[in-house]
Amino acid sequence: MMAGAACRAAAPVLLRVEMPGVSPFLAGSFAEIIVTDFRNGTTLPYFDAGLELQTYLAAELRRAFDGAVSLRSLPAGPGIPPETWREAAAGRNRAVILTGTVRFGSQVRKAVVDKRVPFDSPFDLAGRALIEQLRWTLLVDVAVISGDNGETLYRQTFREDRDYIDLEKPADFAFSDCSAGFRERLFPVLLGSSTVEERTLLRR
Repeated sequence: MMAGAACRAAAPVLLRVEMPGVSPFLAGSFAEIIVTDFRNGTTLPYFDAGLELQTYLAAELRRAFDGAVSLRSLPAGPGIPPETWREAAAGRNRAVILTGTVRFGSQVRKAVVDKRVPFDSPFDLAGRALIEQLRWTLLVDVAVISGDNGETLYRQTFREDRDYIDLEKPADFAFSDCSAGFRERLFPVLLGSSTVEERTLLRR
């Protein structure tokens, strides 16, 4: 019995490991980040996701970036030529422009969960329940523009989804949740910030 107990595998241990961020930008390649309001593709009449995202990113960058962070309005027009970006960064030292398009919206979805509902419920599915959830989705098309020549240095689309049982969850609350997730994915790319990843250690 003692030999069997000694050979029994111990419970796995969950480790949190800090990993260096992987960035397409060389360290110190820019000294200032100009954040524009993002073009707003959202149809919410009471919530300007483009302006909210600019405010949020600027505040977070000032905490994480050693250089200067400034704000600028997005130039008008769908196709912005390189010379417009060069003018926006005129007089700046090694500046890049963080800009893009944002879409933010919600939909009510049905989901099956492992939880019994009342016996007389029409949604009783052999020990599982069919419930409604409110899903908020943040889609951000990010572009990093060179202030020197106005050319695009980096472009990527990010998506963040958050599900809520509360079907009345307000837009500003969900936007804060989604923006935090977006920041955690953007900053390692933009700044080379470290990320924390989970690893499972198997012990015998």
